[in-house]
Amino acid sequence: MPKRKSSKSLPIRPMAGGTNNGSRLTRYTYWRTGYGEQFSNFDFYIVQAGEYHCKPGYVANQTEYDPNQTHFFYHLEGEATFRSLRLRLEPAAGAIIVVPPQTPFQYSSPQAMKQHWFGIGGKWPTILGEPSQVLFYGLDPDPETEGLFVEMREILILKKPGYALRAVSLFFELLARVEERSKTSALESAYPDAVRNAIIFLRENYAVPFNATQTAAAVGVSPSHLRALFEKWLGESPKKFHTHHRIKQAKRLLSQQKLSVSEVAFHVGYADVHHFSRVFKQITGMAPSQYGKAK
Repeated sequence: MPKRKSSKSLPIRPMAGGTNNGSRLTRYTYWRTGYGEQFSNFDFYIVQAGEYHCKPGYVANQTEYDPNQTHFFYHLEGEATFRSLRLRLEPAAGAIIVVPPQTPFQYSSPQAMKQHWFGIGGKWPTILGEPSQVLFYGLDPDPETEGLFVEMREILILKKPGYALRAVSLFFELLARVEERSKTSALESAYPDAVRNAIIFLRENYAVPFNATQTAAAVGVSPSHLRALFEKWLGESPKKFHTHHRIKQAKRLLSQQKLSVSEVAFHVGYADVHHFSRVFKQITGMAPSQYGKAK
């Protein structure tokens, strides 16, 4: 199998991309975009993927990228500001922004910036969690990550047999690479160390019954102090956070793995399937058996 190209050996770009009327050239020094098509037997697919080298004063919003799609942006270089509702971010090189459908946003640069991006059509990928807010990963520049964006774009441009499935496989490779390189999002990096470390600890131990003393000891504070910090920064106790994350994992297993309710309960650490079902329904408003069928 040929080795994937990284940013150290990326394909030679043409001087410029183009549109039917050439209008984009007034906003970009370079752009290149590939387009995909919907295919059967899959809930989502890669609609388009591209690279923009934006001129100074660049401003774009969700209407330029199609508000019905989920969008991934990989910030390559340049000063920029991303705004969405009350959220304001200043992505550095290597940052990844994920925007759910119908989410208003503005991406702008006073000087100039470069970015890779792709759009997902169909249903919101459940592996990303709930489509309730923008996801932001403050990662450092990474040749392998950039190579995945470039390869996805070129696959959509060339459209060789099987390209649609290959593009989706690259999407999952990208998620795996992000998970390898970051256990916390940039939004969480603003939390105090004790809160951020406790979040990581609870996520890694979601299949273990919650223990307030053990959790607090893992981050070097008292249980009461950790609870106060969680209430201040997250609006819920460590125990509730742990429970919500267990149910989040349960939803993923029910929808993606098609496991039985008892199997899912076991995987997320509930010895009593009836207790698991009660907690699941309290949080989601739906019994786990119904949730699995609905998905």
